[in-house]
Amino acid sequence: MIDAEGNYIIRGRSFKNSSFFEFYKSYNQPGVDAQQQFFSDIMSGTDSFVMLNSKGQACIVAHTPVTSTRGWVLLSYAPVSDLDTNTVDWLLIGVVSAGLLLLLVMDFLYMNAFNKKLRVMAREAESANRAKTDFLSTMSHDIRTPMNAIIGLTTIAEKNLSDQEAVGENLRKIGLASNHLLTLVNDILDISKVESGKLSLSPMTFSIVETAENLVNLSQPMVKEKNIVFSFCINQMMQEYLYADQLRLNQIYINILSNAIKYTEPGGRVLVDLKEENSEKEGCVKLIYIVSDTGIGMSPEFMSKMYQPFSRQTDSRVNSIQGTGLGLAITRQMVELMHGTIECQSEVGKGTTFTIVLDIPIAEKQPEEMRLDAVSVLIADDDPVLLETSLETLKSLGVPAEKAQSGPEALEMVRSRHSAGRDYDVIILDWKMPGMDGIETIRRIRAEVDVRIPLLLTSVYDWSDIEDEAKDAGADGFIAKPLFRSRLYEKINALLRPEETAVVEEDNYSDLAGMNILVAEDNDINWEIISAMLGMFGITAERAENGRICADKLAAATEGTYDLIFMDVQMPEMNGLDATRFIRKLGNSRAASIPIIAMTANAFSEDIAECMKAGMDGHIAKPVDLKLVVKEIRRIKEDKRK
Repeated sequence: MIDAEGNYIIRGRSFKNSSFFEFYKSYNQPGVDAQQQFFSDIMSGTDSFVMLNSKGQACIVAHTPVTSTRGWVLLSYAPVSDLDTNTVDWLLIGVVSAGLLLLLVMDFLYMNAFNKKLRVMAREAESANRAKTDFLSTMSHDIRTPMNAIIGLTTIAEKNLSDQEAVGENLRKIGLASNHLLTLVNDILDISKVESGKLSLSPMTFSIVETAENLVNLSQPMVKEKNIVFSFCINQMMQEYLYADQLRLNQIYINILSNAIKYTEPGGRVLVDLKEENSEKEGCVKLIYIVSDTGIGMSPEFMSKMYQPFSRQTDSRVNSIQGTGLGLAITRQMVELMHGTIECQSEVGKGTTFTIVLDIPIAEKQPEEMRLDAVSVLIADDDPVLLETSLETLKSLGVPAEKAQSGPEALEMVRSRHSAGRDYDVIILDWKMPGMDGIETIRRIRAEVDVRIPLLLTSVYDWSDIEDEAKDAGADGFIAKPLFRSRLYEKINALLRPEETAVVEEDNYSDLAGMNILVAEDNDINWEIISAMLGMFGITAERAENGRICADKLAAATEGTYDLIFMDVQMPEMNGLDATRFIRKLGNSRAASIPIIAMTANAFSEDIAECMKAGMDGHIAKPVDLKLVVKEIRRIKEDKRK
């Protein structure tokens, strides 16, 4: 190989001199003009010519330019005498043929493998395109369904404003459709984060008691609507405060429980069992969450794909139930993210049991030592499992309680203790006992024994449904199942030592009246909603249209002007996070320590963690739930008292 000057770049032994042009001129005698034309032809095209080599042999030289490098030429020559030979080198021919055949086979195999990859990629692209179409079709249908209800019912309500009952019923249905739409949007956002790998955990200290109570409260409307027998048992729940992502844990538990209730037909049974066991991981407890139902069950074919997004069992009963088929897919991803396990047993027509096991770290914060020494308690319940676990819980409080499995048995035990002059200090009665229920048992105790023994009614169902009847019968209060240690301690202590406990009535909001709250909200409609909600409880609200105005108002305010701040996050000029950081750095210590609660549509756990990191004291997700607003305000007031 030579360059444009004829210098060798690569040279074999047959080529002589320092350059090819010198080699040619040394053994051949062309004229000057012919020589220049000859060299020009070599550099410009592909051809061959005859020349003499250093041995005086006539040789054929072939030349061709190297296309990838300008000015380089590839040369090769062979003596003419070698080309005239009649000898056939069969070995060379065989080797070359075998090489060509091998190249052909390798080329075929490579092309075949490449074509297979192309076919797989084509199928995946087609599947992805079909999945996208299915997704859009499913979402279009599922979003339009509640939206159609909201728009239609709003129109009907507007045309019947004079009929308060009809308007009230329409508003109730609008609320149900809105909640379903919100759940749908949350599921879509969660599954998108799962598939993009952006789903993350934001652990914080939380109360497992509140988690369980939240489960019961959320399930009440569905349980009541379908008239399902609902039971919630706890076992050995000694650690109340844990350290994990409470939002994700709630979502896991709620998804499984809501499915159990949704797919259980009226008159069926749903049982929840929450247990605490020792964990192999240091500093953790093993939470075992079991949800069993007597619902429609699942076929083995569906169970093999039930964790795939948008999977729903094909069944005429399922088709009438609202759902996207995203719940189980999200749940499994969250369980795996928390390094737990999820198992399922199901049989068509007989029901389903889900078991979720998670190792959760124990939080540093724990309740103070709770003891109820020298207190005699009778607890009556027809559920033997719940009865035994309740006895164990009371025993952990220092209470050697006695048990009864029915209303008549409890009544007889109360009579016997009264006759002996040893009345129980507290009696806890289940509401739904067969034969003689809890309310009737209370009525009989008040009529026959005629003493002021504190009587508590307990149930997993909503207290508001039976409150009036229970109080008329003589009940002193209500304690919701499941019966946690802290709730039992608080309720019994409040009954026996009322002077030590300040109890806020659930439907009495006088403790909120007179508060003044600064609301940082840039959206006019959102401001109108939150100010109206707060006004219902006698709370005055003042608006700041963005974070900058909020920070300026607080910096200029005198002590006691505002009790707390509701802070939106996404606002113009200065967002809620920056406004909070600014407020926390104010020289005025009272202003810098004012409680700030995020009230934002940013509802993911990482968003909550970011708010807390900025210096906020709480978080409420939009759309705003009135009960959560009241709960957060009361929590802040209680923290300030402490």
